[in-house]
Amino acid sequence: MKQANLDYGPQPNGDEQLENYIGNFHKSLPHNAYGEVEGDAYEHFQDICQQLEAGEDVDFETVARGTEDAAAFTNPLAGAASETLGLSPKQVEMLPAPGILSASSAAEMVELYWMALLRDVPLAEFSPENLNPKVSEAVKDIEKAFKVALNEDSSAGALQLGLDLPQKTLGSEKYDAHQQHAPQGLALDVSPQTLFRCGLPDEQYGPLVSQFLLRDVPYGVQRISAKQVPYVRDKDFLTGYEDWMLAQDQGTDRYGRDYGNCNNYEDQRLGREQYYPADGTTRYVSTMRDLARFVNRDALHQAYFNAALFLDSVGAPLDKGNPYAGEHPVYQREHGFATLGGPDLLTLVSEVASRALKIVWRQKWLVHRRCRPEVYGGLLQMQLQGPPKQGTKDYGIGDLVTGSEALQQVYDKYRSYFLPMAFSAGSPNHPAYGAGHATVAGACITILKAWFDEAAPLYQSLPPEHVARKEPWELSGLDTQGLLQPGQHLGGEYFDAPSDYHGYDAHLMTIGGELNKLASNIAMGRSMGGVHWRSDNTRSLRLGEQLACEILCKRAKEYAEKPVSFSFRSFDGEMVRIDQDTICRS
Repeated sequence: MKQANLDYGPQPNGDEQLENYIGNFHKSLPHNAYGEVEGDAYEHFQDICQQLEAGEDVDFETVARGTEDAAAFTNPLAGAASETLGLSPKQVEMLPAPGILSASSAAEMVELYWMALLRDVPLAEFSPENLNPKVSEAVKDIEKAFKVALNEDSSAGALQLGLDLPQKTLGSEKYDAHQQHAPQGLALDVSPQTLFRCGLPDEQYGPLVSQFLLRDVPYGVQRISAKQVPYVRDKDFLTGYEDWMLAQDQGTDRYGRDYGNCNNYEDQRLGREQYYPADGTTRYVSTMRDLARFVNRDALHQAYFNAALFLDSVGAPLDKGNPYAGEHPVYQREHGFATLGGPDLLTLVSEVASRALKIVWRQKWLVHRRCRPEVYGGLLQMQLQGPPKQGTKDYGIGDLVTGSEALQQVYDKYRSYFLPMAFSAGSPNHPAYGAGHATVAGACITILKAWFDEAAPLYQSLPPEHVARKEPWELSGLDTQGLLQPGQHLGGEYFDAPSDYHGYDAHLMTIGGELNKLASNIAMGRSMGGVHWRSDNTRSLRLGEQLACEILCKRAKEYAEKPVSFSFRSFDGEMVRIDQDTICRS
């Protein structure tokens, strides 16, 4: 078996040295009956990627196709793009991804199976006060898997507490991000309140879904509705051999549609037309399938642009380093606009998004080439059941995942071990690590946290719902939102508005915490659809944050206003202060 070309540098976690490249991206390349990529085809693809990384001219048109109509790769040349505003893609690196046969990947897969099983459970039933028994089962199974991974996995790229998994402090002392050092005695924190979140500062307060995904957004004289057309409930894909193999060879569903064009509402209605109106319906995000739906069709930085519009329109308090901020600003005869004002913010949120994609696209194609979770599901299927009329094949996947409650429940429901996907074409036609959505989220959310006073309680920043009533908007929860049930169509909409949130922790919900939660929602929403690993998301958030810090530092140099600084709490809980000369962390 051919080794990675050491002239260009080996692939970081060693998966490309495994037989049949079982841990690497090979969607739309040719495969055998077990879904294993043809060796010559992968090696040619690998060489093309490595040559591009080395600065050579390459032609992806020469890469073999699994079928004549195989879907196109998603923009591998972007990984070799140059950059002048922010960091060059070659200036940053990511940790190795967990290897395909590691305990970390097995634990991540247990979580992914549970996400698939719980896609249609109302998010209100993730609350400790209204807990769905299935959610309790998931907490126990996932906690067990993550503990094994943390204790036993010493491989390159292994999961880490704090970086990848939510953590808590043992004892009564609460972690204070202003301290020089975090206290000792941190432990894994998997509970209904932290399940499927990223463990970012203050995102554990309130409902799972960020307030910024539940509110209509002022857009000039127009208004952007927070409602969306949902997917049909309990309709998953790639749970059968033929559909899974088609997705591997061709990168499309049975209608020839790739990830970017699949799952139209009319496709979803097939076979269920009597229950779902032809003109569609809309509702607020109510389930994990809804979040998966949002991130399948969002316009890259849509969620963060909307959050910027919202916060700017309600006059949310600015960061104290802005010379136009506060009751006694440095500049009182003028206010910010083209610089340090609304137009500057909206432009900056957009600018970092495109730069974030360039950086992570190099990691995807030219460095890591990690497979998507649907490939791991295929490995389990071939190891435990095999292709039709053929024997099984032992890949060495252990009982951390094969003995999990999640896998057993998936098999009971689908009679196969494939990962149930929310999208009919499965995953996008590009590698998993890092995650584009998460990198963009990390960059854009960092801009927003640095721009506004992230410590401000959210309820104090919400505008009046009706000026005549002079009552504050309530924080929105999900208590009355449930499943999209057949026959539940009421007057054109399933849900009129989010219910009001009156939880014990409402006063702890801050602008920064809800922005962190928004980043987590968008990143983990991709996993809720089955297309990304947890570690893709958590590490890519940090990649985006690193990029945003550099751009903010450069921006501070350009302003005529003096002094200017930006301060925020990082995804790791450090306090970060940026001015025209330095990026300081404490």
